[in-house]
Amino acid sequence: MVNKTLNNTLEEELRIQLVDQLKTINALKSEIDMLKNTIKEEQDQKYRAYVKISDLQKYINSKEI
Repeated sequence: MVNKTLNNTLEEELRIQLVDQLKTINALKSEIDMLKNTIKEEQDQKYRAYVKISDLQKYINSKEI
């Protein structure tokens, strides 16, 4: 009977570890998604800034002629 109790205790410890690891995995996935969105937003802003620079350069060049 002692062995069965010990086995249940080990199984419960493994279940707890599994749950903790799943929580960690889910938190990391959420953080990865947030970082991907942040990077995408920054890249979009950078692209818009380059487009604006290009438009302004074209405007300046057209005024010089």
